[in-house]
Amino acid sequence: MHEENGKKDWIERLKTFFRTFRSRRPPPEEADYSRWKQTEAEYQKEQAEWLESVRRRKAEKARGKTDADRKSD
Repeated sequence: MHEENGKKDWIERLKTFFRTFRSRRPPPEEADYSRWKQTEAEYQKEQAEWLESVRRRKAEKARGKTDADRKSD
């Protein structure tokens, strides 16, 4: 009996936790749908820029780890 109550409590806490991640979407009348008219070339360019920014962040993060490793020597 106690174990079942513990599971229910855990599930409720888990639900509460995930509710905190609800996205803050703009109301439909304020949504920006301008990107829906994007051409394939514009999309590819945007994706390339995004991938490059991800690569840069990863490189900076890796460089930071190696710097931290050197400081401890």
